[in-house]
Amino acid sequence: MCETFSATTLGAVADRLLAEEPLLAQRSIELIRLELPSYEGVPDSAARASVRRNLDVAVRALRSATPGEFPEAEITVRERAGQGIPIEDMLHGYRISISAIQARFTELAIECGASPDLMLDGVRRLWSMSDAFTARASKVYQKLGIERALGDTHDRAAFVRGLLSGHLSSGELSGRGALYGLDPAGRYAAVRARPRDSAMSLEQLRRRLETVAADGRRNAVLAVVDAECVGVVGAPPDVGDAEVVAGIGPMLPLMRARDSFEIAGRVFESALYLGRSGVVAFEDLGWRLAVTSVPDVGRYYRDRLLAPLRTAGEFGPMLEQTLRVYLEQDRNIPRTAAALVVHVNTLRYRLGKIEELTGMSTSSTDGLVGFAWALAAECDLEIPGGAGAGYLR
Repeated sequence: MCETFSATTLGAVADRLLAEEPLLAQRSIELIRLELPSYEGVPDSAARASVRRNLDVAVRALRSATPGEFPEAEITVRERAGQGIPIEDMLHGYRISISAIQARFTELAIECGASPDLMLDGVRRLWSMSDAFTARASKVYQKLGIERALGDTHDRAAFVRGLLSGHLSSGELSGRGALYGLDPAGRYAAVRARPRDSAMSLEQLRRRLETVAADGRRNAVLAVVDAECVGVVGAPPDVGDAEVVAGIGPMLPLMRARDSFEIAGRVFESALYLGRSGVVAFEDLGWRLAVTSVPDVGRYYRDRLLAPLRTAGEFGPMLEQTLRVYLEQDRNIPRTAAALVVHVNTLRYRLGKIEELTGMSTSSTDGLVGFAWALAAECDLEIPGGAGAGYLR
């Protein structure tokens, strides 16, 4: 029997709905499992608890035009997300549940002789509640995604830091490395990189390197650590020359990632100092690595061999450029003259002037080493960070 309709009629129907909770739960669960295969792994007890929460929200909406917040949405979303249910299926499952509740509300309201206006009011409240509930659920899911992304970022950075600093045990390396697709028996090269300008973010660089630096068998895992992108790669990455500067170490067993990173760090810092772009390896720099490792030698050669050229006034920059191109062309006179667009006799005159000002032969071994070192050390830049894995500690 329904009580006589009055201002509390919607509340009376709400009481009837609550009394039929087991039936509503069973009906909702059957429909959800029929339409959503992803819910097969959700235990009946969890599904029933979810339907009960939906019913509680519906009853609250029927009893009050301002039902308040919906903490039930957060409970359900976090629970289903932990069970691997996508947000689309969560919302679909909720709609199935609330539709069953709405259908039964209509049946009970008719049984109780509710007026069309009261029935319409109840249906509107339930639909309004449903819209607010799903909006809240979507926001919670978005928030949960951000929380997970931040957690994944933190965990990835911690793993990469431990790997490159040599602080992971073999067990940690195998267990945690497997989560990132690393082969404990594989060989990897460490990388230390950063974008050349602000057009590319560190996170964009990380994703790009991971995409292009796997060889099909070995994955690439990088993280943003201390304003740089660092990690290990299964193959040398092809990222173009202009946008990125990256130092890459030798391919070594994963347990020796620290050793590879030490070299990658020195290569990276030298590449920055020398103004190189793209992916730079040890063999690309060779002796130039010593320019940043032994700065006193660079200062000596600059003072000894470049400073005298600058005493030649406006002619000084021309002599320095001539010397640079001469070395770039492996001291080949015809090629150097062609590159400078001058006659070979003009080139020989300039080389003679360089020798006169510096007292050093441009064709001797000492001259070759000294002039090349002086030009490589010309930038005198501040080297950021520390050498290799040291700055990760």
